[in-house]
Amino acid sequence: MFKRQREPSQLCDANSERFAVPASEISGRRRRDETLQGCKQIHGGTSDNVKPALDGMWLTLVKKSTPKQLLNYVSNSKKVVNKVIGSVVKKFVGDFEVSDVNSMRSVKVLYSNGLMSKEKYKAVRSNLSMSCSITSKQRRAFQIMKGVRIPKLLTYDKVREYVNHTWNAATVHDLSELYEDLDESQQVNGAYRELTDILLELADLFISIDETFGEKSHILHFSDDKYHFHEACGADGAPFGKDDEATAWLISFLNSGSHITSEKEHFLLAGANCSENHIVMQRFARRLVHEFQSIEKESFLVRNHRVKFSLKLFPSDMKFLASYSGELSNAAHYFSSFGDVNDDNKHITNGSLGPKPENTWHPWVYSERLEVAAAVNELKEKLSKTSLAESTKRTKVLNFIKGKNSRQEHKPLIGPFVDVGYAEPLHNANNAWQFIHNTILSTSLDKSNIPSSCKDITDVPENSCFAKYLCALKTEVRAGRLLKKVKKWFNSGRKGSFDYRFTGKETKKLCHKFMYLVAALESEGDSPETQMRLCAIAHCALELRGAVSLFSRVNIQERDLIELENHCLRFFNVVSTMLQSVSPTVWTIGYAVPYHTRILYNKYKLGLGVNSMQGREAKHVRLQQYAKHASLASRWEVVLKHDFVSNIWLRRADPHHFGYTKCTDQYIPACINSNSFCFCGYPKDPNAEKCKFCSSLIYKEVAKTADLGELSAGLQTLLSVTAE
Repeated sequence: MFKRQREPSQLCDANSERFAVPASEISGRRRRDETLQGCKQIHGGTSDNVKPALDGMWLTLVKKSTPKQLLNYVSNSKKVVNKVIGSVVKKFVGDFEVSDVNSMRSVKVLYSNGLMSKEKYKAVRSNLSMSCSITSKQRRAFQIMKGVRIPKLLTYDKVREYVNHTWNAATVHDLSELYEDLDESQQVNGAYRELTDILLELADLFISIDETFGEKSHILHFSDDKYHFHEACGADGAPFGKDDEATAWLISFLNSGSHITSEKEHFLLAGANCSENHIVMQRFARRLVHEFQSIEKESFLVRNHRVKFSLKLFPSDMKFLASYSGELSNAAHYFSSFGDVNDDNKHITNGSLGPKPENTWHPWVYSERLEVAAAVNELKEKLSKTSLAESTKRTKVLNFIKGKNSRQEHKPLIGPFVDVGYAEPLHNANNAWQFIHNTILSTSLDKSNIPSSCKDITDVPENSCFAKYLCALKTEVRAGRLLKKVKKWFNSGRKGSFDYRFTGKETKKLCHKFMYLVAALESEGDSPETQMRLCAIAHCALELRGAVSLFSRVNIQERDLIELENHCLRFFNVVSTMLQSVSPTVWTIGYAVPYHTRILYNKYKLGLGVNSMQGREAKHVRLQQYAKHASLASRWEVVLKHDFVSNIWLRRADPHHFGYTKCTDQYIPACINSNSFCFCGYPKDPNAEKCKFCSSLIYKEVAKTADLGELSAGLQTLLSVTAE
């Protein structure tokens, strides 16, 4: 009788592995015993000690199997997977959780795009490693295999303990060192880091990045001294709240190139709970100047490289620069920190700014600043001994400074570094577009003839220019915040001129859609003068758009410099000849911006965008987020240390973790590449070359005026005929 044949899956005993030899249960057991017995004879071993034989079989399997074959053997063995691998991996999980790698991982999570709160971090840690059973409603660890859980982040207390240990590398000092002779009311909470310490740390960071990424590194070298770092240092008000004054001093390296527009490339040097003009901040500036002057004379050894430092930029807005340059405010007769322009000659068209005698205006000379400041101080001492009223004394001082053809009142707080204070792109662009918008707003109100008694926006006639302007601002420009402010100003009785501080958001929107606002001002029966004014506004805005798109760049070419000079000059010429409202911002864009862009290009082959406050403004938002985790008294000590961990320590430990997102903002609208839109951004007939505004005769005459710097013959004829 023949025995019943087993199915293929039953050719081995029930406890055997998937890869067992194809034999019966008895045969399989016999073959394994014979194999073990043979290995005992080859490798040694007895009935009481089979380890030598098993060692031989294991080494043979490991050496003779390919990795793929070995993987199949191991992964398909329930005994190995469930009873062996799990125990091995579990030990590795435990070792990983107490390792520095997991500590670093936990710190990265804590500082991911800011700083997590305690509750947020605990929630993230729990959700990454724990799950809740639907039936039992108990939280259990996620398991990647039987008995093996997902590695957990450090607990919040342990990660903070790890961070606190790291903080020891960032020595922070209290600003109380500068309180000498100050009343208690003048003392403020603040902290700072030693300039030499942070510069050496940043040099170490940048060298490590340069060595890690090699040719793909973004670090620029400006001279034969490979690691001669050029710094930008300045201060600005930090936005911690409407009634919470604060000032932050930031330092950055121009060697970052185009990356300098990122907030990650700006590092906190000091901060205080006071305004930027507070006496403590002024004292800190003086000390900082002395330290920079000393450091520039030395060289340092970092990572076996000889390193040098030089302060090359003092980025700031015009108000701050004037204050720290020891100058009068921008309302003075000589109103600019960049040249000897004054209220009498600011309207000159086709002028120039430069050091040559033939230039219309000239930059201030540092030695002359000191001479005027000394003379003013001497005058003040004489006046202090008189019985004149304070207002009279002040008038005499102002007239004396004006008589010196100067705006200098005090010795510059930032010393000779006043000469590296250049026009700042972000604020000048915002202020210029604010000027354009206010001109459009005032024109719309003048044309609408809305009585002063009207204080409700809903009562404005729908067919008025002002109503059309509001509609365009809402539907085309989509500047909701600006629209809200205009309505609030109108409903409050239009007291004073409209005052709204433009941000980069409004600037970009108006660059794209300014022609829709100009078109809203057009109406049937407009006089030639009105048409000329509308065309002047449109052309002025078009030239400003071209200028902003160029002077906001970090990377720029020689041909762009020539184009920028033309845009700026034409913008100024139109404002001066036709809008007749030359403000400090208008003059700065017309002449200082192209002049300073040329200086920076000649030095570094970079544009004025390297001096932008954009990255610094973004940095202030990050500092505000750090400040939420500290009390008012300890704010800056905590913020400084958080900034060190996030921006220096973590980045140095893992340079690949810090990516750079290139700014994709475009001031020139993409729609102009379509046949349906004119270059100005306004719709046109697809078969036409330009829109109805840009193709009009008056607009062409305005464009000629922009080139000439004076009213064209066509406009002069038009105005003379209209006058008759």
